[in-house]
Amino acid sequence: MIRRDPSKALQVGFLVLLIVSTLQVAYWIIENLGYTRDVERRFAALYEADAAAVAVLSEGSQATAPNELFPHVEISPDTGIATVSADAIAELERERARRTNQYVWEGAFFLIVLLGGMGVLTRAIRHDAQLRRRQQNFLAAVSHEFKSPLASIQLAAETIELRAAEADSKRLSRRIVEDGERLLGMIDNLLDTTRLEEGRHELTPQRTALAAAVRASVDEIAERAERNGISVALDVPEALTLSVDKTALESILRNLLDNAVKACIAGDGRAIAVRAGQEDAAIELSVTDDGRGFAPEDSAMIFEKFYRLGDELRRSGPGTGLGLYIVRRLAELSGARIEARSDGPGEGATVTIRWPAAK
Repeated sequence: MIRRDPSKALQVGFLVLLIVSTLQVAYWIIENLGYTRDVERRFAALYEADAAAVAVLSEGSQATAPNELFPHVEISPDTGIATVSADAIAELERERARRTNQYVWEGAFFLIVLLGGMGVLTRAIRHDAQLRRRQQNFLAAVSHEFKSPLASIQLAAETIELRAAEADSKRLSRRIVEDGERLLGMIDNLLDTTRLEEGRHELTPQRTALAAAVRASVDEIAERAERNGISVALDVPEALTLSVDKTALESILRNLLDNAVKACIAGDGRAIAVRAGQEDAAIELSVTDDGRGFAPEDSAMIFEKFYRLGDELRRSGPGTGLGLYIVRRLAELSGARIEARSDGPGEGATVTIRWPAAK
């Protein structure tokens, strides 16, 4: 099992380090508490001896021998000179050596645990990075493999739709075309995500008419919106132009509108509004729907990769959770700012992007 999944070994190793470290810390705390109490007792005894010595000296009494008051002091019988006893000095040396050895061993142990923990975490991070890289490569490879057959199937279905005389044949071929378009859109999102993650998405800004780009994107979802009883209103001045990569802008608009349609279908919404205008040195585009909406605290999370509203309750709608992530990354690469607002579930939502005005 460990050979097949190295993360198991990392988890076991980390658990062992955690247990040993916990025991060592517990021992260190108990030992130092005992040492603190011992030092307190020593100082208390020393203070009491000092107090007794002062009392004896103040009375001028010789009834108490000095070594009883100061056991660590020796008085030479010949010269009468007081010195610290050799036994007391040796005891101090032993205590110093013991504490020094304890701190050296404990410090070395904690250093080893720290280095071991860093090694385990480093290996875990590397393993996770390698796994993510393999997953991205797999998704890219599978997406490329799917794209050509799907395009061929879609073309064949469109041909059948044009040539079919029966209503059922036209309806079924239309269904194949629509499902093919949906799958191709998902594949494009997967490929775009892979390119964005690997930093291979190069943008070439050029002056682009925003109104024309919006109309083209709306035309792509118009039939699906009409079929679901969703109206799309446009308010985009013809004079607005952006200095932006045209392909990136098309991807942003396509994903925003697709997300709005899905939100309306999931929340029984009936209207989408696309508005744009220029304010100061920025061009602002907003896409508003009256669909399912979201909790205000989720306004930042909805742009995270693979995040889908309702996932925690297993009630998320269709989709991969990549559309708004791609929108955010492309907006950031284009120098734009993006935000989402909603008053709560069932209250619809608005996604707003602000680009610097073209110069």
